[in-house]
Amino acid sequence: MLRTFTLKEADKVCIFFTREAGKVRGVARGARRLRSRYGASLEPFTEVALTYFQNESRELVSISDCEIIHSQFFEQMSGELLSVLHYFAELVIEFIPDNESNEKVYRLLAATMETLPRAESRELAAIARYFEIWILKLSGFFPDWRYCGLCEKELVGAASVWITNEGIPMCASCSGGLGDELKQVDWLLIREIMTQSPANFINGRRDQWSVNRIGKMAVRLINRVLERELKSYDLLDRLRPAELK
Repeated sequence: MLRTFTLKEADKVCIFFTREAGKVRGVARGARRLRSRYGASLEPFTEVALTYFQNESRELVSISDCEIIHSQFFEQMSGELLSVLHYFAELVIEFIPDNESNEKVYRLLAATMETLPRAESRELAAIARYFEIWILKLSGFFPDWRYCGLCEKELVGAASVWITNEGIPMCASCSGGLGDELKQVDWLLIREIMTQSPANFINGRRDQWSVNRIGKMAVRLINRVLERELKSYDLLDRLRPAELK
């Protein structure tokens, strides 16, 4: 379950992500009543077994049954962790089309949600970078950084790569030193993101400055694609400890 909204006095609109149908929006009738049959199953970030019916003439499906498989609301959840969860949900809602099966995004969500409860506060920024890079890649907006976008020179192994505001990679000569500089350590960190599970990624050693540089670049790409800033990221950024910014 990604997010819920109030609909009238007794109902809720729910946005959930399924393995078979991708992102789906539905109505849970009576979900806001005190003795609702849904209980806590519609809480955001809860993994559920869902039954719903779809009418082709209606945009929203009708949710008939929802049973909890696993809840992410473990004890002592920090404000920062809750903000990370809301941020991930908003990224999926904004980047992934409705009603399109996407097994890779489902696996990304499942693996990341499984990793988060074991993550320490200092590791949340790295997990956020992991999710940002992958959601950009799986939605088709992550650039191919193997070659310079102008001269087509191979960039793998270069001391630095410069990224334009449009997300285009440039070699040192073509960039003129303008744009976001990604050092070799940043490039290697991105390669780790691309080749490791989130659990293995956070267990490795990371340079915090590199994590921050990748984050600034990823957020700039996200904002450019969406043509606006995400509210959930602003809250997440304000909650992060100053030494991790």
